[in-house]
Amino acid sequence: MNLPHNKFCVLPWISIEASPIGTVRPCCLADDEILDNNGNKFKLDTADFADIQNSNHMRQLRTEFLSGQQPKTCRKCWNEEESGRKSKRMHTLDRVKHTLLDDDWSHDSKSLMFLDLKLGNICNLKCRICGSWSSSQFAGEEISFMPRAEQKSSHAYKMIKAGAWPRENSHFWQQIDLVLTDIRHIEFTGGEPFMIDQHFDMLQGLIDRGIADQVEIHYNTNGTLFPDRGPDLWKHFKTVEVAFSIDDIGPRFEYQRSNAIWRDVEQNLSRFRFLREQLPNLQLQCCTTVNVFNVRYLDQVAQWITEQSFDFVYWNIMHDAWYFSISRLPADVKQELASYLSMCDTPEVYQLDFERIINFMNNGESMDGKETRSQIQLLDHRRNQNLANLAPELAEILKYEN
Repeated sequence: MNLPHNKFCVLPWISIEASPIGTVRPCCLADDEILDNNGNKFKLDTADFADIQNSNHMRQLRTEFLSGQQPKTCRKCWNEEESGRKSKRMHTLDRVKHTLLDDDWSHDSKSLMFLDLKLGNICNLKCRICGSWSSSQFAGEEISFMPRAEQKSSHAYKMIKAGAWPRENSHFWQQIDLVLTDIRHIEFTGGEPFMIDQHFDMLQGLIDRGIADQVEIHYNTNGTLFPDRGPDLWKHFKTVEVAFSIDDIGPRFEYQRSNAIWRDVEQNLSRFRFLREQLPNLQLQCCTTVNVFNVRYLDQVAQWITEQSFDFVYWNIMHDAWYFSISRLPADVKQELASYLSMCDTPEVYQLDFERIINFMNNGESMDGKETRSQIQLLDHRRNQNLANLAPELAEILKYEN
């Protein structure tokens, strides 16, 4: 595949990301949602895919890439690449290079081949690094702490209503039906994708068309559920990747991902390992999102990962909310964490990943830590928890008091 330059990204040509509330972006890391030609956000309950792809917004983004620029909306990828990490842009090139049919790059879109679908914000967890945008449970908790008179006008309530878009209209599913023939890769994230039953109907549509064997599926799941409907459908597809979002282990996992039970996650992982023996197209992954809560314990997470026989491990980086990003920690905290991560007993296979995590952390703009502590304290009070009880080493580094 010939590309115009080495900072080129193919996603603006072939991809659409559906957010949990039905807005769209070129990919999940882009800062800006796609606007129509009147300057309004596209909404998938009314918009046509062709109008989104051919909008002035997307044509301008493609023009910037063609001219050798590094668009501002893609800053998260540029920041990761500056720290030596392999960005989503680079991962996607590896993933789709065998499916792109030509090297003719203009400001016109290509066939829609890549869908990143967050089909609402239904979720059974309220993870600390998440929010009402992506979790109905998180939104419900926020609402429960508001005066009744303010609840229906709150951001959290609006997110719950907006997150219902895939279940409340048929337009989106009609649009999906129009483009299924060209689709080669689908990512299902969330919310929790295994709670969104409509996506299984979509997979059945690909099977009925006789093209499932050309399509790669990727899931990000919190690991608390095993979808009984999945295996009979998945066997028809080219590959099915199930990535478990596991940021920590044991009680710290349960602290960071409220409502989760660590024992259940381990049992589900065992069930998936058994299923992998029956389905040769199934691959199991671990996606660990590096953030304030787990950065001090990454060596323990890495050791656990080495014992699980995952097919692929991805050390994801949290960018937003900024106050839980390691790149925005105070300088003295970064120094202490960098020292620990450099000296801890890290499995050799992940030592380079840890070096790049340190680089990413140190390259970010340091803040004073007040907002980080304030946000931890807010959730601790709401959930009757205390960071110092489960992660005393981290609490000490952060100078955190509940």
